[in-house]
Amino acid sequence: MRKINLLLLSVYTILLITLPRFALAGSLGTHCWQQAPFNHVLCFEINDINGRYFSLIGETIVENAQYPLHGSALLDNKNNVFRLSFTQNMGETFVFENAVSIDPTTFKGSWTDDGGNAGEFQYLGLAPLDPEQLKAITTRRVNTQRIKK
Repeated sequence: MRKINLLLLSVYTILLITLPRFALAGSLGTHCWQQAPFNHVLCFEINDINGRYFSLIGETIVENAQYPLHGSALLDNKNNVFRLSFTQNMGETFVFENAVSIDPTTFKGSWTDDGGNAGEFQYLGLAPLDPEQLKAITTRRVNTQRIKK
C-alpha cells in the first residue's frame, strides 16, 4: 500500500510541475503547407508555449493516406525566422527528421530532411483546406519518391 501511495504522489508531483507549462499554451490553429516539390500537404496544430517556443502536432496528407507529424518551433529573433523541427512518419519504416526555416511575414520557407531531400515550404493557409485544393495537390502526378536514408 505504501508503494502505491508513493507512486501516486510521484505522478501528482510530475503533473503539478508540468501543468503550468501546458496551462499557458494556447492554440494558434491548424496551419497547412505543401512540402514541394513533393505532393505532400503538412498540417500542424500550432500551440504557443510562451511566444517564442511552439509545439507542433499534425499529419502529412498524401494521395489516399495520412501520416503523423510531431515537433516544435522556435522564433529566432536574431535572424527573424521561425525554425521548425519535426519528425515525419511516412509509414512502414520511413521516418524523416525535417528542418524548416520560415519567413514570419509570408509563412513561406525552405525545408531539408535527413534523407537528403529539400525544397520549398509553401504556405496554404488555415485548415480545413478546400477539399478540391487538397485533392489537386495530393493527387498530382509528380515524382513523389523521397530519397531514403
